[in-house]
Amino acid sequence: MPQPINPNATPEARDLLETIYSMYRRFTLSGEHNQMWKMSQPSEKLFEITGRYPLIWGGEWGFSDERHDVDNIKYRPRLLDEIRRQHAAGRIIVMSHHQASPVVGEPCGFSDGVQKKLSANEWDEILTEGTDLHRSWLNCVDLLGDAIETLQREGIPIIFRPYHEMNGDWFWWGGHPEKFLRLWRMIYDRFTRRRQLNNLLWAWNPDKPLPGVEQYFPGADEVDFLGTDIYPNVDREETYPQEWYDRMAKLAIDKPLALSEMSVLPDPSRFDAQPWAWFMGWDNLIFSANTAEQLHSAFNHPRIISERR
Repeated sequence: MPQPINPNATPEARDLLETIYSMYRRFTLSGEHNQMWKMSQPSEKLFEITGRYPLIWGGEWGFSDERHDVDNIKYRPRLLDEIRRQHAAGRIIVMSHHQASPVVGEPCGFSDGVQKKLSANEWDEILTEGTDLHRSWLNCVDLLGDAIETLQREGIPIIFRPYHEMNGDWFWWGGHPEKFLRLWRMIYDRFTRRRQLNNLLWAWNPDKPLPGVEQYFPGADEVDFLGTDIYPNVDREETYPQEWYDRMAKLAIDKPLALSEMSVLPDPSRFDAQPWAWFMGWDNLIFSANTAEQLHSAFNHPRIISERR
């Protein structure tokens, strides 16, 4: 039986982990990320097109206000209700968090908040307990922690993927391997050891796994799942090169490996060579990158698990 990295994981989290392991390498679970202002509209649209509902429901905790209404924190109460509804329907919850820079705090804009660059001194202050910037980091983290604690009391497990695409330099937490690893361990310690949020399974999700991604990997004993965010690029002929999958699989060893964000659907005929545990389309990008026929074919493929309603 697979063991979560948190020895105190709830029975619900353990059951979810075992479910994903039981299907890994035989099936790929379908998923869709739903931005806050739309709640489940993209998942619902996929059902209308394909007759199948994505088994994985992706959501975001938010960071902004009307300046970036897509991720407006005013939607958080609705978000929790939607998570409850999706869980009750038997779907798997995957949560992202584009955390506001502790230098700015929330609510903030996107480019001047989530993407705000940090100086070396600011990084050090965030990572040092008792400093103003560490307290600012805690304020954001604990708001999310309060919500997770509420869901834990209700028996809802969550796959949590904090600080994704850390091997890029576009988010405040990205581009600095040693500092990122300290940040990863800091949020794990805060949520797991200090707040006993045991309903979480932890997913490490870099951007496209180019050489050097290994520098950001905390280690197999510090992640439950691995994943990678891959979008097409005009400079690349192939969207999902085998070398990228192999590089991630080498880190994962036997742990499930997901296509944690995408637009172009992977070809099911290649799943023997690239047996993703799940894929998660990103909001409306899945509709602009694939035809209705391609969506229908993929979501009804015998190797892709989705829900018929």
